This record gives sequence, structure tokens and C-alpha cells, in this order.
Amino acid sequence: MDKLKIAMVGGGRIAQIAHLPNWTAMDNVELIALCDVDKGKVGFLTDKFNIPHWYYVLDEMLKKEKLDALHICTPNLHHFPMAYLALSKGVNVLVEKPIALNYKDAKTLDEIATKNKLTLMVGMHNRFRDDVSMLRNFLAQDELGDIFYIKTGWLQKWQKQETSSWHSEKKSSGGGVLIDIGIQLLDLALYIVNFPQLKRVRLYDYHLNPEINVEDAALAVIETATGQTITIEVSWKMHLEKDTVYTHIFGKRGAAKLNPLRIHREMHASLVNLSPLDQHSPVDLFKKAYSKELRHFVNVVNGQKENRSSASDALKVMKIIDALYESASRGEEIDISLL
Repeated sequence: MDKLKIAMVGGGRIAQIAHLPNWTAMDNVELIALCDVDKGKVGFLTDKFNIPHWYYVLDEMLKKEKLDALHICTPNLHHFPMAYLALSKGVNVLVEKPIALNYKDAKTLDEIATKNKLTLMVGMHNRFRDDVSMLRNFLAQDELGDIFYIKTGWLQKWQKQETSSWHSEKKSSGGGVLIDIGIQLLDLALYIVNFPQLKRVRLYDYHLNPEINVEDAALAVIETATGQTITIEVSWKMHLEKDTVYTHIFGKRGAAKLNPLRIHREMHASLVNLSPLDQHSPVDLFKKAYSKELRHFVNVVNGQKENRSSASDALKVMKIIDALYESASRGEEIDISLL
């Protein structure tokens, strides 16, 4: 089988740490081009990773290069137009989260990908973590009983430096901390329990930094049609000494949590620890997840795997994100079952 010809647009921090090293390490992939508006950075990266071609404008790259796939790692604002352009030209797309700034644009991308019979995958690396896969399989066997409560959070520690510019500009990001890091936790919580039907949502948004026009802390409360509750708390800058990242799942016969993976179940009137003994460090989980995600995308494009992070799932997530922001704007809960 010929190598898959791939190009990347956007060479930011995560691209340099997680994406470029993994793409260039694959035997069945040829990373043939990189596009970025920063001339100095793109020159450095093409030399470091031995990428033959570089561009400043995506249109030019798509015209000159014969690509099988495009990986979009740009600020959120560019996800929709770049993905749409690539899909319209017959190029498969891996786009980092969020798929678009809103549900409407996400739906348009899903439709054009389906029409052109192309792969559209959304970068949600948590889905490819070994501990998440293990927990999801465990829950699928009903080992914890009916799940009634999931709480997850990502509270970033206090630091002098404020959030980088585009993340805190609504026109570039689509929102604040919710669409930045909250969307990852939302997707993770829903993925673990196979996307249950939702009933209502409520977002409490907080504006701690008066110099930015988006929320920098938030609490989302989500209720499913069967009475499950999911809470998500996020912040870019809390008065904490270190980051707090957690996901807890509570069932009627047991409970589990991530970071690290711990599983406890009630058995014979006792609480039994069913946690796996051999676990990777958080850094190793992070590295392996990105590698598995990119390899999975290649397998999906080659027709060897079903898309594990599909645009249809991303549509469900963006519908919830839109409803949560509407809830904050109106100051009341939204009945998402009516949307």
C-alpha cells in the first residue's frame, strides 16, 4: 500500500510536541507539507522534521500538493473554512477540537464529508488513552451498575501570565474556557457512557479577568433523559498551587475515577479495589494517546477502521456547547430535548 500523503496547517505548541513527531515517525505516512503564517517558525519546523514543502496560504498548498489528508491545528476560527475547503477538494480531514465554532457550521462539514465520501475526524485525544478505553469497556459490562452521577473538572493553577490572545477573543475561539478545555471533558464524559439522550443543561459562567470578553471559569450541569447528572467545572486560572484534573463516575454498585484510573465495587458487603496494577504515567498516557489517535486516522482513511471520533459525535457535542452558552446568556436552564 502506498504511503498516505498528509499535510498540516498550523505549527503551534501541541503540533510541535505531539503531532509532528508522531507523523514523521510513521512508516505508512509521508508528511509532505506544512502551512503556517509564521515564516520563521515554519522554516524551523520544516528543517527539524524534514518536511519537503512549506506554505503560508492553505489555498496554494491544496492547489499544488496532491494530498490524501489534511491535519488542521489552527486557532478555532479557521477550523470550519479550512476543513470545508479541503473536503470540497476531495481531501480527508483531521481537525482539532472544536470541529467548528457552532453546531450549524459543524453540521455543514458533516454533510459535505458524507456527500463526498470522505473521512472527517475530530481530534479528541482522550478517547485514545489506554485508561479511558479500559474504563469504557468496564462500564460497558455494567460492572458498576446504573451510572447516576459523573463529575469532571479541569482547574488550571494560578500563574502571572494570562491566557494567550486568541483563546480569550470570542471571534477567534468561539467562547472561553468552556469551548477551550471544557469541551474535552464534555466529550470524555459522554463518550464513556455512550452519549445518552440529554434532557436539560445549565451553564454558570464567571468572568474573573475584566480584560477579556469570554468566560474564564464555568460550571456546566447536564441532566440526561434517564436522570443521570453530569457536572463539568473548568477554569483557566484558579487560586491553586497546581492543576486539578479529574473525572469521577458513580454507579449504584461501584465507582471509578481517572487520573489515575481507580475502580471500586461493592462485593459481598465489602468495598473491593478492582484497579489495574500496571498503569502508565500521565505523561506516557498523553504521548501514547496522540500516537494512537493519528494512527487511527490513517487506518480510517485507508478503510481499515471505523471512525472512533466522528463528525456525528462532534455534532452532538457542539449542540450541547451551543445550548450551554445560550443558557448562560439567558441565565436559565435550557431544555435541550426540544432543540
